[in-house]
Amino acid sequence: MSSDKRVYKLNISGGNSGSGKGLSKLIEIDEKKFRFEGMSIGDTINGGLIGFPNYEFEITGGSDSSGFPMRKDVHGPVKKKILVSKKGIGYKPARKGQKRRRTVRGNEITLNMTLINLKVLKYGETELFKSKE
Repeated sequence: MSSDKRVYKLNISGGNSGSGKGLSKLIEIDEKKFRFEGMSIGDTINGGLIGFPNYEFEITGGSDSSGFPMRKDVHGPVKKKILVSKKGIGYKPARKGQKRRRTVRGNEITLNMTLINLKVLKYGETELFKSKE
């Protein structure tokens, strides 16, 4: 992958309601089409900007090129080592009470992000998730 052509992978989930409940779709989008830099977890995106008119999406997370996940409670566009003790994003303890120091990304999207997770908030007219009937 060259530095002048960047591609985001968008993992779109159907959300908790609507026709796409429990479904997901992975698409690739060129950086020139829409820039995600500066946005953070919880921000909403108009679907028309990424090719899905009348849809509305919410950013729920993502990961960088090295695989470090984004966490909502780590602020800014940083990579940090945090002490985690409960099951959650970036850590699953083997025993109760076990703690570990794990490297995670902050809640703001930077140039290093390759995968961005989105959730559908509002559905449009076009069908996003194809049925397998």
